[in-house]
Amino acid sequence: MTKKDVRRQIKTAAKEKLANNWIYLVLVTLPAVIFSWIGDRSFQLMDTVALMHGEFPWVDGQSSYLSIGDGSAMSILAFFASTAAMFSLLSFFRNGEKQPHPFLQSIEVYKTKGLFLGTIGIAILQFIWIFLWTWLLIIPGIIKSFSYSQALYVYKDAKESGESIRFRDAITRSRQLMDGHKWEYFVLQLSFLGWLILANLVLGLGMIILLPYMYLTFAGFYDYLKKDLAEKASTSAE
Repeated sequence: MTKKDVRRQIKTAAKEKLANNWIYLVLVTLPAVIFSWIGDRSFQLMDTVALMHGEFPWVDGQSSYLSIGDGSAMSILAFFASTAAMFSLLSFFRNGEKQPHPFLQSIEVYKTKGLFLGTIGIAILQFIWIFLWTWLLIIPGIIKSFSYSQALYVYKDAKESGESIRFRDAITRSRQLMDGHKWEYFVLQLSFLGWLILANLVLGLGMIILLPYMYLTFAGFYDYLKKDLAEKASTSAE
């Protein structure tokens, strides 16, 4: 099976999971969309107000993106809600089980012991390491971001199985999973570019429909990586 076939198979599986489950999946991802939308609009509004007062925030280094305000707070909430939605849709992709309060999954997911702090710790490590790589050269930073992309999924699986795992170990396992698959991941992300453009043409509201599809696809890709790594380990053992 070619990599193109694998990508098509994963996206087909995601679409099948979406069938007759749109409302539930939209409710799971809706908090992430809401927080992201408010955060983006807040940043834009602050810059617009500055311009109305004759200020040019991009020129004098006082852009709203550097301020600690409503937009920044919403961006942080959006990160946690998005991560929770990713975790929830990974579980749904695997077993198709619906939780009783889909809109509250952004809170319920973090009841797994250590998952909230792990999300923070891994995010900080990812930011530091990717920043350092990017500081050296842009391309290595992008490549490393792909290598670390599965760390949160890894950590979630470890915690749910009762395994004790360090933040950096989750990142290391992510690197192992992504070995030989970074280009696949890039192409998979690129396949959503057209949809992302369309979603943002309507002030980002199109993400309400698109995000469940994306997150189910990325969940399927993670499970594909796990299966591929296990098959490689089995082959090498023989």
